[in-house]
Amino acid sequence: MVVDGGTDARDELGRRAAGLDNREESLARREIELSRRERVADERERVADERDRIADDREQAADDRERAADDREGATAQRERERLRRVNERVQRRKAAAKRENAEIRRAVAESRRGLENLSASPDEGSAT
Repeated sequence: MVVDGGTDARDELGRRAAGLDNREESLARREIELSRRERVADERERVADERDRIADDREQAADDRERAADDREGATAQRERERLRRVNERVQRRKAAAKRENAEIRRAVAESRRGLENLSASPDEGSAT
């Protein structure tokens, strides 16, 4: 009886290729899940930023009402300092929100680059192996 050694080698190569495919699929699923979680986290940040803006707008409206009352009554220096402190705090919060948004944009650009690099590094789907 003659045993074809080439068949065994081809079978082994096929099993190895299938193992690599499974690992690549697993990595792709992990990357997709990570991207999904990043999008969820980004959306939470956007919601928190919007809540901060709403709070800032409410605070600004209160400051405007207070200023109008002060204009009618005559403003005190202490109240003006407090108002300026609150304005400064709002500015700082807006700067922090802008930094978070810039980080989100950089993260999205990096993710896009990774996707493009993965596409350019992967073999053509139409090629036979």
